[in-house]
Amino acid sequence: MERHPIPLRAPATEPHITLSPKPFRKTRHFGAFLICCALFVAGFALTALWRDADGSFFGKTEESPTPEESNPPPVIIPNDPPLREEIVIPQGATPIVTYDLAHLGQGIGYLNNETFYNPDSNALLKTDIGTALCQEPLVLVLHTHASEGYLPTNVPYLEGELGEITYTHDAERNMLAVGKAFILGLQKNGITAIHCTVMHDESGLSGSYERAADSIKFFREHYPSIRYVVDLHRDAILTAEGEYVRAATEIAGESVAQILPVVGSNAGGWEHDAWEGNLALALQLRQALNQNNTALCRPVMLRNSTYNQEMAPHAILLEIGTGANSISEAIAAATLAGEAFGKVILSH
Repeated sequence: MERHPIPLRAPATEPHITLSPKPFRKTRHFGAFLICCALFVAGFALTALWRDADGSFFGKTEESPTPEESNPPPVIIPNDPPLREEIVIPQGATPIVTYDLAHLGQGIGYLNNETFYNPDSNALLKTDIGTALCQEPLVLVLHTHASEGYLPTNVPYLEGELGEITYTHDAERNMLAVGKAFILGLQKNGITAIHCTVMHDESGLSGSYERAADSIKFFREHYPSIRYVVDLHRDAILTAEGEYVRAATEIAGESVAQILPVVGSNAGGWEHDAWEGNLALALQLRQALNQNNTALCRPVMLRNSTYNQEMAPHAILLEIGTGANSISEAIAAATLAGEAFGKVILSH
């Protein structure tokens, strides 16, 4: 049933009067409508301001996807190599950089020549510097700077003074361990050798070559069969930027320290007329170490000082890696150097 409004009536004593609409009634309704619209717009604007960073109002809602849902993680293939972690070098630390210093492209006979001499490398590579195998000691291995040490594996930088960090009396981490490995390499060729383990630099580097000369003299007097003296050291190289250089190569999947033969001469005024025989030994050793394009041996260095090499028929100084190499790299290199040295002196 349709409903109608009940008409307003006056009291019974009054005549019936029909009430007409109040003035401005329609205008008031329209104004209310405009106010509602304004409130609606204002509310929408406020909610836009309150919208969260993830696109929802007052927090996440079921309709608003989470960041994880909007950006799913990438698919990682198990065989992919892991991302390399960036190494942060502390302020004041010395970074370690790796270089290949073999310079194979310059030829076996190439020299780092600091003297005024111009030796014929090709002729020296053919010079007979060999000996016959015997039961008596043929080789003396010693260390003028026995405390020169190496690092553990995979050290990216050093903190502190290099002179304190890279020198040690620990026989498992200095030149004594390297000398032991060199002797084992010689023994693979049946060569008898003596390892002098005297710490000639125990009281400091100053005077160490004089003390080493006393050891050479002592052993040569007691073992006249010694024809070769090998003084094992390790190098120390800094770049112009102050980085510590690690000299290394890879052989059969193993990281190995590179070797630098150093030969003395009489160019500095010292008495040492037989230096070319030692240079021949060094060049032939480098040739043996770098067979099959192996980058194990650096170019031979010819210098003005003698390094006690005038005290034996043949003598050589070998730098096994640098202070930035690991002890395992140095031992691997020394073993290979001992094997090659033995083959060179027995091959003639």
